[in-house]
Amino acid sequence: MVSTAPSAITQLSAALAAVAALDVHDLPDGALVCGLAELLTLEAQLHAVQARWLGAADTRDATVAECGRSTRWWLIEECNLGRADAGGRMRLAQQLPAFPCVEGALAAGDVTAAQAGVMVSGLLSCPAEVRDVVEKELVALAATFTPFHLSQAVETILARLGAGQDEAERAARRYGRRGVDLDQTFAGTGSLSGTLTPETYEALRLALAAAEGSSAGSPEDDRTAAQRRHDALGAVAQHYLAHAELPAVLGERPRVVVTVDAASLRVPSSDAVPEQRWPTLDGGLPLPPETARRLACDAQLLPVAFDRDTGAMELGRTTRVWSQAIRRAAWLRDGGRCAFPKCRRPPADLHHVVWWSRGGRTDLDNAAWLCNFHHWLVHEGGWSLRRDRAHRYVFTAADGREFGHPPRHTQPA
Repeated sequence: MVSTAPSAITQLSAALAAVAALDVHDLPDGALVCGLAELLTLEAQLHAVQARWLGAADTRDATVAECGRSTRWWLIEECNLGRADAGGRMRLAQQLPAFPCVEGALAAGDVTAAQAGVMVSGLLSCPAEVRDVVEKELVALAATFTPFHLSQAVETILARLGAGQDEAERAARRYGRRGVDLDQTFAGTGSLSGTLTPETYEALRLALAAAEGSSAGSPEDDRTAAQRRHDALGAVAQHYLAHAELPAVLGERPRVVVTVDAASLRVPSSDAVPEQRWPTLDGGLPLPPETARRLACDAQLLPVAFDRDTGAMELGRTTRVWSQAIRRAAWLRDGGRCAFPKCRRPPADLHHVVWWSRGGRTDLDNAAWLCNFHHWLVHEGGWSLRRDRAHRYVFTAADGREFGHPPRHTQPA
């Protein structure tokens, strides 16, 4: 595997270091503003280069061969980009080559990456016979239009050309933009963003208003409006989980599950619990001990013992079907994550590390939760998975390189 970047990138990095070393406070105003404009132009040009490289890597499945990840998930899991950011970069990389005027403008630094993304998205909604004309008009407008105004300009240009969409088509296009992104952020918190359809927005607005209750606006309620909406959204979700007829997940109804280290349970509530022993939610988010104690006041307790000698966590060779006890124990042990290092995709299948067809046992020590992609990778993608004596998951690529890490919760001997 070649691990050295091309020399041109090394030179670019050195040039950037030289710019970073300048004392901007010593620059006159004219030089400062001119330099900022040049930096923004270079940023756009760099986006164009990145898009071309991402497109090449995606076409060749380079990140799959090198890291066992698709290109988008490589951006998320190795480069720590948010899902929306990674998705936007991949769409630009895949779609930009079809629009040479936009691609050329971005490469020249005449438009920003955000403007290019909006133009490409709008052009894809245009009839093929007018795309060339609309593309040139949009690039010209980008000299003075923000991304938001560019998106509005698409329909204006189409109407002028006599190729405008009717109201039903416009509504369908707006409906296609719906979506919600839910991501884990710093220190176990989460972020929520997205675009709602009018009816979903109105339903959520009414539900949040009802969940806020009579305390909203009262003198003793010192929360901000945003904090009240946050708390109301949590109440709506909890109510749904408690009362709706939900399908089974992992063989049981969805529920909020908190995993507590046994040692932390023995610490008096007045004492501080070390952060490494904080309870965690099923998805791995840490909870302060006082929050876990509050949840435990109205909880269904699910004790799990990671003990291979009890028999409860072993089915041996009699069946390849996992028991609910093993599925839940493996889920808790690994923090509800795919076993592949840094993978953030949701787990989909409980995999026999040593395949059942090859003599593997149906027990906790031979169980690993995998997302759909990495399950495919170890069955059909030429990779293999094993656990070593330290209970680490070790993935081996087709060329023999190994990627390993321990389970999230160390299993007792």
